[in-house]
Amino acid sequence: MNIEQLKTLIQSSENQLERLKSIDYDGLKEKITELESIFSEFKESGNELLSDSDVLQIGIVGQVKAGKSSFLNSLFFNGENVLPRASTPMTAGLTVIEFAEKNTFEVEYFNEKDWDIFVKQNDEYLKREQEVKEQNPGAPESIIKKELERRTSDKIRSAHEMVAMCSSKAKQKIGQQNDSKDFYDITDLQNVLEQYVGANGEYTSVVKSLYVKMNDERLKGLRIVDTPGVNDPVVSRENRTRTFLQSCHGVFLLSASTDFLGSGDVSFLNSRIGGSGIGTVVLLASKFDSVLQDLGAEREMKQEERGDLVDTIDMQKKKFKKRLRELSDTIDEKLRGKIKFDTTAGIGYSIAHKPSNKWDNIEQQVVQQMKRYYPEYFATEADIKESFEGLANIEDIKKSYLDGLFMENKSSIIAEKVNEFFIKNKEEISATIAQITTGFKNRQEQLNETTIAEIQRQKDIQGKLFDSLKSKFSEIFNSFARSLQTEVKTISNNLRFNEVRSIPVETTSGPITCKGMLWGHNTNTWNYDQVNSFALQTEIETSVETYGKEWNEAWKKLFNNARTEMSEKLNKEISDFEEQIMSTSFNDKYYRDLIDRALDELRDNKELSIRGIITEYQRQGDDIANRQFDPHGTNELEESQVSPYLARCLREHNAMLISNFRILADGIAQDVKNEVSKNLSSAIAVIDGMKVNFADNLKKEGEEYLAALEKDMAEKSAVLKKIETILAVLNDLSSLYK
Repeated sequence: MNIEQLKTLIQSSENQLERLKSIDYDGLKEKITELESIFSEFKESGNELLSDSDVLQIGIVGQVKAGKSSFLNSLFFNGENVLPRASTPMTAGLTVIEFAEKNTFEVEYFNEKDWDIFVKQNDEYLKREQEVKEQNPGAPESIIKKELERRTSDKIRSAHEMVAMCSSKAKQKIGQQNDSKDFYDITDLQNVLEQYVGANGEYTSVVKSLYVKMNDERLKGLRIVDTPGVNDPVVSRENRTRTFLQSCHGVFLLSASTDFLGSGDVSFLNSRIGGSGIGTVVLLASKFDSVLQDLGAEREMKQEERGDLVDTIDMQKKKFKKRLRELSDTIDEKLRGKIKFDTTAGIGYSIAHKPSNKWDNIEQQVVQQMKRYYPEYFATEADIKESFEGLANIEDIKKSYLDGLFMENKSSIIAEKVNEFFIKNKEEISATIAQITTGFKNRQEQLNETTIAEIQRQKDIQGKLFDSLKSKFSEIFNSFARSLQTEVKTISNNLRFNEVRSIPVETTSGPITCKGMLWGHNTNTWNYDQVNSFALQTEIETSVETYGKEWNEAWKKLFNNARTEMSEKLNKEISDFEEQIMSTSFNDKYYRDLIDRALDELRDNKELSIRGIITEYQRQGDDIANRQFDPHGTNELEESQVSPYLARCLREHNAMLISNFRILADGIAQDVKNEVSKNLSSAIAVIDGMKVNFADNLKKEGEEYLAALEKDMAEKSAVLKKIETILAVLNDLSSLYK
């Protein structure tokens, strides 16, 4: 599809919407709004995709604090902190970088509607804050803050931060037209950006997005979109990000090395990257220096030997790749096997490309830590720069991915993206139109098959139905809450952590000193068995992952089964009532559908929040697996005694490892149990709320449904004619997207 064909399609769609708008019928307006929304997004994303058909758009995505800004600073600004590091979700604005003959930047501000939402959310925050303070008189600020985090959402906290930070000068920018300014060099741009999108910038709180246009040959035919965190709490900015992703041809997904491919990253990978038809993904384990520092600190704390940096890097990369393989089945099938993996450390590039007297406090601290844990690689300033250059990996990323994977395959990537975009969007729009069409067809059938007298009878019957079922519903919900607690206990008793019962070993060699044949001591290279750390790591990581997966599957199955059981019981009550009244006017299908929709609330309990626990225990398991026994104490042994002695030492060491793994198994079981208890309490609170309101809500919705049906029946022929016209327009609209 080209730009002219898209214009024609959108124009034809808008013409059909105008036809729908001319029909005066209750319930149609909200459907028109729904269609306008999807057409608008389709038009905006499609136009952007096609209007710059020779420009490759690359998104930089990841969680807040995944190092996106540092990565971009390394990629385009020689490691200088030009794009300010975001300290919170609020300061993580959307930034677009592209080529232009003249260096300019443009700022888009939030509009009045956006800001009104933030003010209302801030009011909610202040209300909660007052409640917490009244309920915890004299409590320390840290306790107040922690309780507020528990009682408020990211959206509310972010809105509070924005409103609190907004000065009177910044407030004047709300709803104003975009500001555009020239800049002369990197330093000039850096100063200006700090003012508009820095963590403490004067206008940061009111900036929605930023466009940086640079006369830089590297940007010709390329557009870089630096997005906010994957769970941006600012809805209007999140919508803008979604539109940009729809028109992105590829992405760099940054996942922090210390929590590589956590649940948020995987969810974003599937729903937003795969869901946007993006087929070219480079997954970067970012802040790679951080995980190396953590490993060094752990070895030092346990008084273990310092690890070799190259070996540690290789081991950590294997872990990341293994994690990616294990998650393969959960990743969008269109992306499986196509994700490119690498590592990076944005701060490393900055350190390597600046003189030591220009390092900021954070950079100096990172240098000191790496010197401490891997001294042989950071002995001199030259060593430091060389090592950090390698950890940053920026030159290889430019060569292999930016210039190689993306730019060398630019034409095919753009063509594939355009094709995928229009196939996917046409399918989604067709599905939406079909769903709306089905609703109007059902109403058409109801009007043709129902009389005013039957509606009145059903209104009388409905009142009796829900009055009589109120106690029955309450009883069913009480029973469900009790059985839920019992079932969770059963799952807890039946699910067992797959403990390590034997330690995998491999043959190694090393210098061993023992008594000489006649006198003195001999030191020779000796073959002996040692723990196979890699095999043991794999075994324990798999055990931990499996334990978490089994709990999640059991939890999901529990709610699916419970929902099915509740649905059956509630529907049986409907059937029993139907038999008692024996009325042809009783529309049992409607009430069964009503119950089914009402029970959808239970579907929110699909997964336990245990990814953090799983990651932590996998890390602990890796620590244990990497403990090797030190073959010492052989100096006074005869040569014939060495092998039995080393074998005994290994058995004792392995027994200690197994004991440690049993402690780990008990720990993960307890921590998961605690998390399950929290999830269970939340689920029961939902059930209690449903128990109180379920029958009344059903009754209210049923009354509204019958009132609307009765209104339509009063002007049956006119309404049927309107519905017939609506269906004809929807059919014409649908034919555009086949």
